[in-house]
Amino acid sequence: MANISIDTVRARRAASVWTRVHPIFALGQLGAFVVSVGFLAAYFAGWVNFAAVHESVLIKIALMIGAIVSGALWEHDVFGPYWFAPEFFFEDAMTVNVFLLHIGYLVIVYTEPGNLDKALLMLGLAYLVYLANVVQYIWRTHKMGVDTRAAATVRVKS
Repeated sequence: MANISIDTVRARRAASVWTRVHPIFALGQLGAFVVSVGFLAAYFAGWVNFAAVHESVLIKIALMIGAIVSGALWEHDVFGPYWFAPEFFFEDAMTVNVFLLHIGYLVIVYTEPGNLDKALLMLGLAYLVYLANVVQYIWRTHKMGVDTRAAATVRVKS
């Protein structure tokens, strides 16, 4: 579904229920990430135990799954494919990496319960990639908005 007009994208976005649902999960995941990082810092300071960190990670993962599912449904409504539409290729690729790193964390926690250093290292990597994904999403969304405004200005002047 390449080369669809901005107006078509806007209309599809407005018509999709997932346009309103997806941000709830995405922002919820971001909030859970911030809280979880706080628990992680508190763990390293000796103020909370690992169970508190782990529970915050489980909440973040649950919200991430909601964001992945609702995002895929939104992408389908707006662009056609559920995953890897050209317009969201980078976001989807990063999301897959973030998801796999979180799964890696869970695998380590449940298969090697005594190896907290390894689990925390995997969690740190998952969180760094998640943060990179958030930053690139904000940057691309901002750039897309600037490009869209520029295209609208050019269209009006023509």
